[in-house]
Amino acid sequence: MATLRFATDCRASAGDVRVPLFRCLECFSEDLVCEECCREAHMEHPLHVVEKWNGRFFEHTRLCDIGVFMQLGHRPNEQCFNPRFIEGFTVIHTNGVHSVVLAYCDCPGHHAAGEWHQQLMRRRWFPATHIDPQTAATFQVLNMFHVLMLQEKVTTYDFYAGLKKLTNNAGLGTNKDRYKAFSRMMREWRHLKMAKRAGRGNDVQRNLAETQTGEMGKSCIACPRPGVNLPDDWDKVAKGKCFLYWLFIAIDACFRLKRGLVSSEIRDPNLDVGGSYFTEDGLFREYLKGVTDQREMSTCTGLAALDHANTKFSRGYATTGIGLGVCARHEFIQKNGAVDLQKGERYANIDYAYASLLRHHDPKLTKVTSYNIVCQWCKNVVSRVKSLTSLVRCDLSKQDIRFVIPKLHIYGHQLLCQLKFSLNWLRGAGRTDSEGIERPWAHLGPIATSTRDMGPGARHDTMNDHFGHWNWGKLIGLGEFIHCVLNINLILFKQDLCYISA
Repeated sequence: MATLRFATDCRASAGDVRVPLFRCLECFSEDLVCEECCREAHMEHPLHVVEKWNGRFFEHTRLCDIGVFMQLGHRPNEQCFNPRFIEGFTVIHTNGVHSVVLAYCDCPGHHAAGEWHQQLMRRRWFPATHIDPQTAATFQVLNMFHVLMLQEKVTTYDFYAGLKKLTNNAGLGTNKDRYKAFSRMMREWRHLKMAKRAGRGNDVQRNLAETQTGEMGKSCIACPRPGVNLPDDWDKVAKGKCFLYWLFIAIDACFRLKRGLVSSEIRDPNLDVGGSYFTEDGLFREYLKGVTDQREMSTCTGLAALDHANTKFSRGYATTGIGLGVCARHEFIQKNGAVDLQKGERYANIDYAYASLLRHHDPKLTKVTSYNIVCQWCKNVVSRVKSLTSLVRCDLSKQDIRFVIPKLHIYGHQLLCQLKFSLNWLRGAGRTDSEGIERPWAHLGPIATSTRDMGPGARHDTMNDHFGHWNWGKLIGLGEFIHCVLNINLILFKQDLCYISA
């Protein structure tokens, strides 16, 4: 004990029965304090990690064992006259999983404290349930995991296992396993965050329950939207300048994002039904029930997309991938532009995704639609879209639609397709390559191993969250992105001039 440093502000003195034996690993100073000082200092910090010197080494000590408890419903240092104590309340925090003593305010007539779950929320603890919760996670740990999940693709299992090791790396912890509760809290947290960022609140006009189709998705601010970023006479512009107001859409499918035969829509519903990026699940499934087996794929191209259409890739899976639509120039994932695939790259699924995302765009806009198999897909797309459900049905014959093939994929097609669908021959396309649809797949690829074993609702909620993160990253980086593209195009243009002059 002669080598240990005592805190100068500890009331324990030489010869006093109160011996400084405690230190906190979370506080700025790790000086030793007595039990009484440690308890007083941590009444408002019950999640700190405290150790006690046992004569040979420092061992972990629960703060609740020295009388620390968390009082809810009152201001700091304010006494509650009728507390309801909960022993063994589990709190998940950034430094581990804690077992604390919690005191709800149960004062008669004290309505300002709120219900049990409200008292927890006001202390920034997210309850696992709204009915007599026994577990909570701090806002800090939920926010930290949310960022790590979106950026580093950390799974819920790995993150929670890491928290358990922070608590006790020897595996000798006495806390109950709260992995399932943490998973549910995280799923609710993501959904509420998405609703909050979309402006959904508790007021009548912006109520979460009244969310309309696609309202929680993020739109591209650079794509043409009449009444938002276009002049009033945009539709009366000269024919040679109409390309300035064209909307470029790219669609594609990814077969890596499979889902096994796990759970069901009844047991695992989607918290966000058509509110952001996936289309409305129930109506989409009803539509697919009336679709016969389609065999439209052609041998025109030798790309891998056609090979995956073979039914052997769908065995043992409820979902073999997803179809998706983005704006081809700025790579924003389109609202309600994502659908599940069941058996290869069927036209029925892609038609539905295409018609669904078109709901959010003005019919007067000219749409340049790129797809790696557009030479086959576009043949009867007008009649097929007319036969869709009333929710997404539209008449493409009354719209100006131009079909193209992305510049990289077009070299896998026959010469006739290269001449007919090349972006190089489309006036106004500029240097648009329409390959931006491939970049979200690289972003989503690492989550495939975890979404494969999720239920249908959890999988959609997870992907919608990642779609929103992708769009947000594109939104805040759009200025720098466009500036970079303009510089590259300027350099290429100067090279072309030098080549022509030579």
